[in-house]
Amino acid sequence: NANDTVIGIAASGRTPYAIGALAFAQQTKALAISVACVPNSVLAQHADIAIAPVVGPEVITGSTRMKAGTAQKMVLNMLSTGVMIRAGKVFENLMVDVLPTNAKLVDRAERIIAATTGVDQIQAATLLKTAGYKVPVAIVMAKTELDAADAMQVLADHDGVISAVLAAWEAKHGHK
Repeated sequence: NANDTVIGIAASGRTPYAIGALAFAQQTKALAISVACVPNSVLAQHADIAIAPVVGPEVITGSTRMKAGTAQKMVLNMLSTGVMIRAGKVFENLMVDVLPTNAKLVDRAERIIAATTGVDQIQAATLLKTAGYKVPVAIVMAKTELDAADAMQVLADHDGVISAVLAAWEAKHGHK
């Protein structure tokens, strides 16, 4: 449907199942994106957006896992990073929607809270615990005067995007 995106990946730009997937995506009104290392490929003809990194011939003919595969992986990394940013999983330059399910991840979550809010790690640990181990909630709590429940609600109201929450908070209350 119109809320979906399908990415077809083929180094040659002519792999039948990738072409079929994009053709189906267009039939269902999903956004169709092609990633092929050949400009104006058949795959691109079935895409709303065509991405064609220029890599030139492979060092070993037929070995698309080298330059083409690496370029396509980089494109996918860029796309997934953009998706995470748009989804509110990133604040400043940090992936903040970490699930602290072990000691290492709890430590990472505390460091993220400390880095983004200016509190020390002990305060960050307290915020994290109070926020139910939800890093975005802890960040909003530290940067506003909200308790965990209100921070969670205001995040929900702003699609989980911390920067949107803080912009709205500052517009209403001024800079903390």
